[in-house]
Parts: sequence; C-alpha cells; structure tokens
Amino acid sequence: MKLCKNKKEVVIDTSTSWIYIGKLVKEDDSYIYLEDADAFDISETSLSKQEYLLMVKKDGVVPNRKSVKILKSKVVAITFFEDIIEK
Repeated sequence: MKLCKNKKEVVIDTSTSWIYIGKLVKEDDSYIYLEDADAFDISETSLSKQEYLLMVKKDGVVPNRKSVKILKSKVVAITFFEDIIEK
C-alpha cells in the first residue's frame, strides 16, 4: 500500500472505537502517519462512525492533531475522504 504521493485526505477506520481523518504523509512496516488529523473516539458520542463521517463530510474536517501515527495492525479500512458518499 503506497498511497502517500499526493498527501490526500484519507479516512482510517480501526478495529477500535477510534476513527482518523487526515492527510496521509507516509507509512512504514508498522504505522501509517497522518498530518492535520481529526482523531475521534466514537465511544464518546451516540453517533455511529458512518454518521460521524457524513457530518464531517458536510461540515469539513477540523484537525485536532498536528500529526498522528496509527498502528497498521488495528486498521480495518482506508478510504479517500473524497470517496465518502453523502446521502
């Protein structure tokens, strides 16, 4: 997986309650690195991950981290943010 060329915004869904939205800047064997990231613990809200993504898609990404690294073994899916379909 080498998606880092254009620093595109991605959504990283994990097997935990955390979801990440940010600019993909690099990866190595163990981690994926994002900049200007929104790291959100879905367990702190009544929204589902999908509902949260639709809200962010509508209102825009509000970063709460300059950078974050995500353990690849916890990643369930990676999606380009632009590919999130609004209903």
